[in-house]
Amino acid sequence: MENKILYGERSNGNKLIGGHSPQINNANPNYAVEVISENADGTKVVKFTTQYSNGNLAKIKTSTLFPENWSNKNIIDSIKTVGDTPPIGVRDNLTLHRGIVNGVEIDVIKDGNNVISGYPTGGKLTPGFNPVK
Repeated sequence: MENKILYGERSNGNKLIGGHSPQINNANPNYAVEVISENADGTKVVKFTTQYSNGNLAKIKTSTLFPENWSNKNIIDSIKTVGDTPPIGVRDNLTLHRGIVNGVEIDVIKDGNNVISGYPTGGKLTPGFNPVK
C-alpha cells in the first residue's frame, strides 16, 4: 500500500492509481511531470506518467503531491495518524477520515482497519461518501 500511495501503482490496463510523493518530479528519471497548480499549503496538482516494466506507458494521471519538504516516512506516518481519527464519511464498507498535519489536509480511506488510500486534498473534497451520523 505504501508504494501505491507514494509512487503510484498499475491498475486495470495502463491506468495508474495513487502517486502522491514529492519525489514524483522531472528530476526523477522514472516520471514525466507537468505542474498544473501550486496550493497555499505547499501541495501541488500535477499530471504525470511513468513507464511500466513491460515498456508500456501509464495513462496520464492527475494527482496532488505532498509538499516538497515532506519525506516519504513523514507522509506514511501522517496518513496513519489521520486514519486513526474517527471517520467523517462512509461508502459501502469503506470509511473516510480527514485531518490536518503540518498545515496539509489529508484524506484517508480505510477498509475496516486497513488503509487503502491516503493523499493530500489540495483543498478539494473526496466525492461519493455520505456523512457519518
